[in-house]
Amino acid sequence: MRRVALLLLAAAGVAAAEKIDFEDGKLSRWILPSPADWRIAAEGGNHFLRLLHKGQIGTPRRPLQYAILKDACLGDFDLRVKVRRAGKSMMIAFVYQDTLHFYYAHISSDSGETAVHNGLFKVDGGERFRIGGHGSKPVLPDQKWHEIRLVRHAASGEIVLFADDDPEPRFSHLDTAFRWGRIGLGSFDETGDFDDLRLEGEPRSECR
Repeated sequence: MRRVALLLLAAAGVAAAEKIDFEDGKLSRWILPSPADWRIAAEGGNHFLRLLHKGQIGTPRRPLQYAILKDACLGDFDLRVKVRRAGKSMMIAFVYQDTLHFYYAHISSDSGETAVHNGLFKVDGGERFRIGGHGSKPVLPDQKWHEIRLVRHAASGEIVLFADDDPEPRFSHLDTAFRWGRIGLGSFDETGDFDDLRLEGEPRSECR
C-alpha cells in the first residue's frame, strides 16, 4: 500500500512544496479560529506551533479548533509533520473546504477500537463519522514527538496515514467526496504541539 500511494502521488505531477519549521516565530500564514489559543513556543532553541486551549466543539458534533494554512489549496498532496500531544489526542484536517466539509485524521493514545478515536473521519454537512482506522494501534502512544505522514490522491480517493517508521499505513481509506481543500493542524478537544511541516501537492484554485 505504501508504494502504491507514493507512485500515485508521483504520477499526479506534484508542483508545489512547503516547509514550515516555525523558526521565524510568525503565525501570519495561518487562519486561526481564536488567535489567543495559539502561539509559537520554544524549547532548547527549537520553535514550534503550540495549541494552548481546547476551543469549542461544533454542533453538529465536529472539531473546530485547528489552524488552517492559508495559501495551500490542494488536490493531491504528501504531508509530513511532527506532532506531540499534551492530553490524549491531536488531529490533522485535510481537504478542508469549510467547517462542515472536510476530512480529518484523529491521532490518539487510544486504539481504533474506540468509536471516535484514532482513525480517519469525515465531516459532510453533519456530525463527524469514522471512515477508516478501525482496530488500529495508537498513533501517539506517549507524549514524545511523532512524525506523521498523510498522503492523498484525489482521483482515486486514496487516503493513507503512516506514523513514525510504519512499513504499512496505520489508516487507509478510499473516498472521492471532496477533491480539493486546505490543510489544518489542531485537536478535537485537547492541546499539543506541531513542528517541521513539509507539504508537497497539486495546487488548486477553488479555495476561497
